[in-house]
Amino acid sequence: MLLVAVLGGVLVTACRVPIETGPPIADPTAVIERLLDGSGAAGPAFLRFEWSYGDRRGDVRGDGAARYNPPDSLRLDLFTSGEVAMAVAVAGRQLTSIGAIDDVALPSGPLLFAMAGLFRPDVDAEFKAYEAGSDTVLVSTVGPDRKLYFFLRGGRLDMVEERVNRRLLRKVQLAWAAGRRDWPEEAEYRDFEQHSRVRWTIDEVRILEERHPSDIFAFP
Repeated sequence: MLLVAVLGGVLVTACRVPIETGPPIADPTAVIERLLDGSGAAGPAFLRFEWSYGDRRGDVRGDGAARYNPPDSLRLDLFTSGEVAMAVAVAGRQLTSIGAIDDVALPSGPLLFAMAGLFRPDVDAEFKAYEAGSDTVLVSTVGPDRKLYFFLRGGRLDMVEERVNRRLLRKVQLAWAAGRRDWPEEAEYRDFEQHSRVRWTIDEVRILEERHPSDIFAFP
């Protein structure tokens, strides 16, 4: 059931100093390779999580399950009242879904991966890298004046921003439990154009010996 609520999210216009004015990193490829190798479990995994979605119409929440095959296959099943409300699968660059939760807008592949703490950019993405205080930031141009900013802290993904002409459109923020590096404890996705928010909290992580069947990571 939707609970009537009004989200306080508003379109954010950045006034901070552009990341690109910071000290450049000479070899972004080395940063990318370390992050690719260090994000996600080395083997297949099964996760359980609690999730919530909110927009101007209200909030809906439930629980969910995730299945992961390294390096880039992820499936999410979202349940409400014990039933599957939506299933989303991404394998490489292919993102498919079944079901719907009142026209929920899905994040793009790199942002969906980022919600699971996974750095999985498009294969043809070109990057530059900069220092920003204690952070390292990888910057990829994905369209006319549109960029993705991947913020790294302590060697792992901390935040991702999608911006057009410095205007913040979408954002993923991660929280990591102490001593755990493969999966984040919490993640939040904000879409400032749609005024929507998705949050999830991971309750259980199981590392498996055998891979999940590959056909579960795509829907017709």
